[in-house]
Amino acid sequence: MIRTLTAAALALAALSAPALAATCDTRGMPADMYASYARDIQQQLTDHGFRAGPIDGKPGKQTQSAIRAYQKAAKLPVDGCVSKELADHLHFAEPKVYGGAKR
Repeated sequence: MIRTLTAAALALAALSAPALAATCDTRGMPADMYASYARDIQQQLTDHGFRAGPIDGKPGKQTQSAIRAYQKAAKLPVDGCVSKELADHLHFAEPKVYGGAKR
C-alpha cells in the first residue's frame, strides 16, 4: 500500500512539474527582448534583496524562486515568470518591496 501511494505521489509530481514550467512563456517576445527583460529583472531583484542568481538573462530556478518570493511579498499573482509587467512593478511600484538578502 505504501509503495502504491509513493508511486502515485511521484507520478503526480512528475506530471505537475512540466505544467508549472509551461505556464512561463515568452509572451510573443523576440528572444533577445526576453533575455533583456530577464537580465533587468534579475538585477532589480538582486537590488531589492532577493537572491536571483547570476544576472545572465536566463531565468533559471534561482531567478524563478526569487520572482515568486517578490511576487508574494508584493501581493502580486505568483507565477515565477519573467514579464514586462513584473519589470515595471520592480521599477515603479511604491512603496518598494525588499527581501531579506543583503543589498
